[in-house]
Amino acid sequence: MNYEQPELLERLSGEYVLGLLRGAARRRFDRLVDDSSTARTSLHRWEDDWCALSRTLEPIQPSARVWIELRQRVFGSGPVPVRRSSRRIWQLAAAAGVVAVALIVGLVIRQQQPALQAVATLGTDPSHLLWQVDRSRDLTALTIRTVGAVRPPPEKVYELWALPRGGSPVSLGLLPTTGKSERSLTASQRTAIAAADKLAVSIEPTGGSPTGSPTGPVIIVANIQTAG
Repeated sequence: MNYEQPELLERLSGEYVLGLLRGAARRRFDRLVDDSSTARTSLHRWEDDWCALSRTLEPIQPSARVWIELRQRVFGSGPVPVRRSSRRIWQLAAAAGVVAVALIVGLVIRQQQPALQAVATLGTDPSHLLWQVDRSRDLTALTIRTVGAVRPPPEKVYELWALPRGGSPVSLGLLPTTGKSERSLTASQRTAIAAADKLAVSIEPTGGSPTGSPTGPVIIVANIQTAG
């Protein structure tokens, strides 16, 4: 499972914060948060957003009956007779709670999903466009769509680079040959894009540049679009 996918991380973080992620799955996510700064960022964002959302909810005063049954269940203070109608109310309340949590998860996920912002269109010339590069507005992820016929040379790949003003090129990963690629950005990649006014594409050996810098010919240099 690729835990670096933004959509998966957002869903797991939401389930963790809301208490829906349990058992072995919760322990796995604990380990992931320890090892991954991207997962920690996602979790902390969820915690902040949930705290902000919870402050907007109207408090509801439970009935005396609810407190009696809670004390009995938690502290075992003797059996409390439960009428059939009361039991039915508890069942409906539990079902309503599950639905409410699901709605809240969906609401927060929709609020968290940042709109895409165009970064650059890459092509060998205006009539031969190959890729469209977009970023999330919070600059945590890139989405790269193949818009033309991409045919790398044998045993070669295309690699994308940010060109920071006054700095060295920083790899943004390999470019897809078909379809769409979505990827999270590291802190160094976010810094490089923020400081760059151009993107470049080079031809590299299979697996990408072995040196951390372009080693093959640079076939495309494109201006980064101004943020709207």
